[in-house]
Amino acid sequence: MHQKLPARVVTPVIRCIWLALSCAVLATAAACSNNGLSSAPYRVETLVSGGPMHGAKGISFGPDGRLYVCSVQAQSIYRVDVATGETATAVPAPDGECDDIAFAPDGTMAWTAIASSEIRARRPSGDVYRVATRLPLVNPLGYTADGRLFAAQVGIDRFLEIDPAGSKPPRVLAKGIGNLNSFEITADGRLYGPLAGVGAVARIDLESGAIEPVATNLGMLSAVNLDSRGQIYAIGWSSGTLWKIDPQNGAARIVTTLEPPLDNLAIGPDDAVYVSQPARGAILRVDPASGEQRVVVPGNLSMPGGLALATGQERETLVVADDFGFRLVDTESGAVSALADLANFMDPPAATDVALNDDVIVLSDVARSRVYMVDRRTARTLHKWPIAGKPYGVALLDSGDPVVADFAGGKLLRLSRTDRQSREVIAAGLSGPVGLLAAGSSALYVSEALAGRLLRVSLEDGSTVIVREGLDQPEGLTLLADRRIGVVEAGAQRVSAIDPETGATEILASGLPIGDSVPGTPAPVHVPSGIAAGRNGVLYLTSDRDQSVLRLVPR
Repeated sequence: MHQKLPARVVTPVIRCIWLALSCAVLATAAACSNNGLSSAPYRVETLVSGGPMHGAKGISFGPDGRLYVCSVQAQSIYRVDVATGETATAVPAPDGECDDIAFAPDGTMAWTAIASSEIRARRPSGDVYRVATRLPLVNPLGYTADGRLFAAQVGIDRFLEIDPAGSKPPRVLAKGIGNLNSFEITADGRLYGPLAGVGAVARIDLESGAIEPVATNLGMLSAVNLDSRGQIYAIGWSSGTLWKIDPQNGAARIVTTLEPPLDNLAIGPDDAVYVSQPARGAILRVDPASGEQRVVVPGNLSMPGGLALATGQERETLVVADDFGFRLVDTESGAVSALADLANFMDPPAATDVALNDDVIVLSDVARSRVYMVDRRTARTLHKWPIAGKPYGVALLDSGDPVVADFAGGKLLRLSRTDRQSREVIAAGLSGPVGLLAAGSSALYVSEALAGRLLRVSLEDGSTVIVREGLDQPEGLTLLADRRIGVVEAGAQRVSAIDPETGATEILASGLPIGDSVPGTPAPVHVPSGIAAGRNGVLYLTSDRDQSVLRLVPR
């Protein structure tokens, strides 16, 4: 145990020794903790705040009073306390793949796993089982008060009765009715739902499948629900409109308008309306009387990946790849906007990585195995290239042709804007290539996530030079102001700077919220963490753990 020296004992000589030792200890501590976030060369700030959910689709209140939220992207079902916003995982991946959700009278929770073409359920005891399989595009579902189960296939446009026990095949009640989406069945057995294809709310007979229009000319609707007084509420997917509809005469009025797209809604015990915003991964509460909106679960992005920095008129803008559509982020205010239509069903602007030049933006989309190019001013799609493997990093050559890293095939592919069939292999035999960065006009830097290496690859003959080995799952790459390479080491949750000539490495920031596991994407990379270098040495980084965009500022 150390004892404090009395003041009278600390002579000037001892005081000097004391100060020298203190300085040495502090210097040593600083050097030893250089890997930690608090003493790293960069401090970490939040530019775009995130949230706890990867996307938010179907929602429903459970018997416990909690709001249950579906996520197709994370293959999970979340449980939300709407009073506090506290969010937890109720059904984890992969069983929790969920597009819409409903509760039976006995407390059984059922949901549609649209990507797997299944209806799944969980008994109150906790057992998860399959109710129905081989139902492509199965989307909405709901129970009656006596436990009958109904569902619909959007796109195929069929309305079905499902055997809750799973022992009988589905009974087709109606076809070609206008694509029934998320519906509600009242206590007296009447179904109200949106016919998304015809912009109407309809009442459907559960025995015959007969359709009775209630309200029309409301645009593309995605969900319908009823409050305790029997008033109908509907939301517009692309318009963001929340409608209130009188079930007797079909009179409709706008309660409020929210940021689209809107996927689903649920009515709380106090008749408040809760709405899911999938592109933001957010849940909002709307007062039906005043239209006042309150954020219950925050979010701005669904699943951010790669980054690119655009400059113009002395202002920097980030282009952020996101699984629900690439966004623009103002680097000063953090404001998020969309250049493309996030509500586009037919050609969704979903992206995994992004690169740009003065004229175009090129994006990879690992979920749909494609690369596509859009006009920077109009977001109009100019070119599309299907990729047989798993496209991650993208780069643009001086010629304007894209290069893409095929993670699954271990290749770099050069695509052509004039020959859509061309897939020129620049390099092969790579071990999980992810990030791409220009190394002059004749080479690319490539991060190999599986091998833990940074390579320089020649565009002329495909030859490779190892710049640095021993990295922990390197992903995104950027060129720093001092010509070093900024590398996201997702496995170690840090950003490092690497001298491309010597391989010397410095850790810039650590303890970062990156490296999440996202089902349906190639492990262990999942969604690649993007990085971009801005003015004054500032770095920008996407977080796939809380769906945020971070700003790393030199100390």
